[in-house]
Amino acid sequence: MKKILIAFAAVAALGATEATLAQTTNARDDTELLISQIQTDKRAIVLSTLQLTDPQVQAFTPIYDEYQREMKDLMTRGSEIINKFAANYGAMTDDAAKDIMKDFFKLRDDRNAVLEKYSKRMQKALPPTKVLQWLQVENKLNALLDVEAAASIPISR
Repeated sequence: MKKILIAFAAVAALGATEATLAQTTNARDDTELLISQIQTDKRAIVLSTLQLTDPQVQAFTPIYDEYQREMKDLMTRGSEIINKFAANYGAMTDDAAKDIMKDFFKLRDDRNAVLEKYSKRMQKALPPTKVLQWLQVENKLNALLDVEAAASIPISR
């Protein structure tokens, strides 16, 4: 598991840095591609770690795929917040800072709400121990992504 997480962090670090620094006309497409790749990698890590039985996989994957679709929207919002920060970097106004903070906290609340929503759904299909394992893996993977994003964003001026 540790090796998988390290590999995932390396892939995420490369992609997140490129997406953050890219100033191309197709930055939105690049972000979408990066999010899709991260979600594919996360799915593989989650399924490998949980070691579900075939019936459990059949019950889990449709719920997980819905979860991933909602998380994709949240990841896109996170990217938009980073872009808003970058657009104001070096000339941050109080109003822009307030707007970015509002968006940041709303995104955090929405991420937790999505995790809670899907953990409840998964508990109807899987034993609570497997759902807890899923939450742990998601938490670790999301923490890696958060660390990478934080490392690539300078302190506001």
